[in-house]
Parts: sequence; structure tokens; C-alpha cells
Amino acid sequence: MSTDTSPPSTATSTATTSSNSDLPCVQYGFPEGAHRAPKLQTIYEPIPDNAATASPIYKVPREQYERQAEFETGYEVKGGSSIATEIQDECEDDDRVLYPIHIESDAYHEEGPDTLLSWFREFVEDYLGVPFSTCRLYFSGRRSIHVHVPRFVSGEAERKRLKELAESYCEEGGADLDLGLYSRKRLFRLPGVAHADTGIPKVEIEPEWDRTRIFREANGANPSTPATYADVLWDVFGQERLTVGTSVFDVDTSQSLFRVLDPEKTLLEFTRDEAEDEIETPLIEQVAYPDDPADVPEWSMYNTQEFSPYAHASGNPRSVAALRVKGGAFAREGKRGGATMVPAYFYGAVGCNGEFTKADVHAPLQLSKKDYRKWDYAPGEKVVIIGGKSGSSRIFNVSSWDATVVGHALRSDKGRRDTALNHLSERGYDVGASGSTVSGSERTTASRAATSDDKPRTIWPARKNPQSKAEALQRKAEQDGIGTLSHNERIRVACRHLRYGWQPTWEWFKEQYGSTFKPEVTWQFLKGIVEEPDFEKYDDVDVPPKPT
Repeated sequence: MSTDTSPPSTATSTATTSSNSDLPCVQYGFPEGAHRAPKLQTIYEPIPDNAATASPIYKVPREQYERQAEFETGYEVKGGSSIATEIQDECEDDDRVLYPIHIESDAYHEEGPDTLLSWFREFVEDYLGVPFSTCRLYFSGRRSIHVHVPRFVSGEAERKRLKELAESYCEEGGADLDLGLYSRKRLFRLPGVAHADTGIPKVEIEPEWDRTRIFREANGANPSTPATYADVLWDVFGQERLTVGTSVFDVDTSQSLFRVLDPEKTLLEFTRDEAEDEIETPLIEQVAYPDDPADVPEWSMYNTQEFSPYAHASGNPRSVAALRVKGGAFAREGKRGGATMVPAYFYGAVGCNGEFTKADVHAPLQLSKKDYRKWDYAPGEKVVIIGGKSGSSRIFNVSSWDATVVGHALRSDKGRRDTALNHLSERGYDVGASGSTVSGSERTTASRAATSDDKPRTIWPARKNPQSKAEALQRKAEQDGIGTLSHNERIRVACRHLRYGWQPTWEWFKEQYGSTFKPEVTWQFLKGIVEEPDFEKYDDVDVPPKPT
């Protein structure tokens, strides 16, 4: 990040310099008039009056920056554009653009802040690998929450890759992020600026605030706009963990921004690095707590205290946990006698005795042998598990919204498990025992495809990047023909699909076989799986009469 940190003497200086260093510059946007300034300014100069938005950062050679003084208005260039646009195009062609990473969603009123923050956290931590706690959050003043992530991407290839990651997350996670943010020359609103439609300013918020608190704080706020864009960046990046060899308290804050920031910690690169000569111990195998906060989530979900749905179950109500699966099952010889664990992020969890809880943390989930036999959940899927003494839990695949609501209920001061289970019951999930957390025997229910209504369940085509062996076999059948699968492989696919019920599974096999489909053979095949004693997870699947 070799960028000149010394601001020019004036915005229109014509003095020449022998320095080949680049100046970090931005283009400001305005709510009225031409909307975009025709000339670039360095990030160290005062933000113009009435400026509402700012562009990405362009690393402009000093002589090119000073050339702007030759133009009276900035529009005296060929083609009818501006000198600012001309310089921006050159910087883009030469990969001299730094894009501060922002995240935004306009679904605030439809989804609410909890859902938006759940999306943001998942994208930031799982896709970008950045601790969400290091980001700054703002209410836009109307219908959005803005996230300022303390990272840049540099150049057009990385900008496009960032957009692809956001698109992939929205497609896979059902999120609604503003993908237009990741386009060239995009302007982003400055903190403290009032929204043109509501007059409410963009103000910083805390992740635990609800909708009422957010509106109250924003409506009564009168924040000032930062003096320079360097101040805007310093508010986000001015963290001691991101600087090189100095404390943030020992430097002249924003004016020294690019002198003290560590590019290895602030610049995201999505391309895979070449293998290092020295082989390091994998993070998840390291015993010591990580020094780098960015490593804590991954380390924690393999090494911190696990959540057991079965502990202290005798004489107590059932446990409830809402979580996001983060990886495949694993076991450690010295942890719970080699019990099966699953790395997870917990929206919320309450143990059987009501005392052992987890909220908004990464940690392992312990699985009993009974639960492990029916576990078929891929990374990224949201799961609610209701456990107890029997060791055979009710497990539901739920939406992001349901996982968030259940997690919040489990973290609340009142109701907790009863509130969570009542919500699931109202959404159509069979939680048993009238939706309460009473103890007692529990019939196993693996409701991967449980829905909140009686709409037909659908088996979607396998993803291009399968998340489990069964899904990989499904994709092979859909791409190359079901005849390419062995009998045992077809059983594995059927086991995956029967969680959606008999009829969707039947329809999938019928579609794959086409004109060679044999109803009686398929009926006998599926019936054998459902009624096999080892497959107790299909107790809730009804076998229809044999076709004639």
C-alpha cells in the first residue's frame, strides 16, 4: 500500500515535484446539481460543504493530480466527461484503486435489524474471514443498515471477486445484500449526512439495539460530518491490531493513515497464496488461544467448551440450541471420550439444567451416537436441536430468520426455551410435548424439510459445489444419469431425499429414470429404506400403498 501520506500544499497547486508517490484521492458526490465533483481531492483535504457521498480511493500520481489545476471547471476534456472521470479510468486500468469494503441491505423494514445483522455477520466472518466485532455499523436514516469493514480490496480483479462472493452468499444463504455496491466508481454515503428523503442522519448503532432504539437514537441525533475522508477511514481502520510497529495512540491519527496501517492485515486478497516452505500447525490443532483476533472464531469452534444437548438431563427439561453448521464432524481423543463434535456458530443455546448457555459464539456441538447416525447437515445450514436424556434429539433444518428468532429467545431474560419452542411450534415444527420443555421420552424426528405450512416440499437440484457426499452423488445422477450410480450410492441419495418426505423423493427418482421408471421397483426400494430398523430417522415418513 505504497501511498504518499503527505497532503499537497493546496488543492489546486501547480508546483511540480520529483516524487513518484501516489496520492490517495476520492471523488465526492452531492445531492443536487452535477451530483459528482469534476475534480478529485486527496483524502486529507476538508470534505466539501454539502458533500453527501464519497468514491473508492484512487492512487493518483502527484503530477496527474496537480494537472487538474489546468482545468477551470474540470469539464474541459474531450468526450464531455470530467478530468476526475478520466483519472479514475486510468487508475482502474492500472489497478490503482483501493475499495473500502462496505455492506448494505435495503431490506431493513421487511426483515428487521436482527435478520440483517445475521446476514452481515455470516458474510463478514464466513466469506471474508473478518471478525464482525471489528466492523462499524450505521443506520442509513431510512431503510438500510451500513457496515464499514476494516478491510480494502485492491484492483479490478479483487473487486469483481468480492462481488462474486456477495452474489454467492445471497444465492446460497437467501440474503438480500445490495450488490450494486461492488461496482466501479460507486459512491457511498458519508457518516453524519442526513438522508435526502427523511432528513434523518446516518448514525452509528450498536448490534444489540432493536428497531425502536435505532430509530430513537437516529431521530434525535445531530452528528457532525468528519472533517476529512481520512478521518472517515481512521474511524474504521484505526485499530491497534491493524497497525505496524506502533500504537494508534502514538501517531497523528488520520494524517498518518497509510504510514501505520499494515497492508497484510488490512488488504484482502482472494487469490490463493503459494505454499510456504515451512509447514505450520493447522490453526484448529493449535492448543494455545490465538494471538490474532481474526483467528479466534475458527479456533473456537474446534477447541472451546462444547455444547452438549444431553448433559444434566436427568430430572431437567430439554435443551434447545439454534446454530449454523460451520464444518464436518470431528472427534478428539481427550474431549468427552472421543465423542463426535460438529464445529458451529451458536445463535443461542440453553442446556438441560438451564445454566449452561451459549450465545453469539463459535464452539463445538456434541452429538450422541444416535444423533450422529442421522446427521446430514452441510456447512452453512441452520439447525435447531432439541435434546435430552434419551440421546435421540429432534433436529430441524430452519431458515436464517427462524434461527435468529430462536437464538434471541434463548438469550432473553424471560421465557427462553419455552418462548423458542413456542415459536417453532407456531411455525409448524413438531417440537413435541405441546411445545414446552418438559422432560420425558422423546420420539426422534429429523425434520430437515419441515416447513411452516403444508406446502409441498421441493428437492432442489444439487449445487455446483456439493456440500456433502450425498449431494455430490445427487449431482452426478442429475448430470450424468442415475445409471452411473451404484445401488449403494442410490440408497445414499434416497436417504438424503427422504428427509423431505416420500412424495418429493418419489418424484425425483421418477424424473431421473424418465421413460425407464418402474413404479413397483422404486416403491419397494424406498419402502425398504423407510422400514429398515437402522434408519429410525424416517419414522415420520408414511409409506403409501403399493402402486398397481
